[in-house]
Amino acid sequence: MWYWWWGPGHVGWVGAILGGLLWLLIVVLFVALIVRLFRGPRYAYWMQHQHPDDPEQVLQARYARGEIGAEEFQQRLDVLRRAGPPPGK
Repeated sequence: MWYWWWGPGHVGWVGAILGGLLWLLIVVLFVALIVRLFRGPRYAYWMQHQHPDDPEQVLQARYARGEIGAEEFQQRLDVLRRAGPPPGK
């Protein structure tokens, strides 16, 4: 029912505006929650621990961690450099 002094319903225009803002707030919080769940700390961890695309970087990382020795590192680096860039680069 319309009242000339309040507008639609019993809460008036102010209530309609506040109700709309409340629903907007609920939707924004829901979207923020979904984004947080999928891009939270696990996302940041995953981004930091991705494997690099460059084979030389992988080889350098393995050498830095001590997984391979200096001689093996140099041999593999020579093989990579002789092979040239990977396809698509």
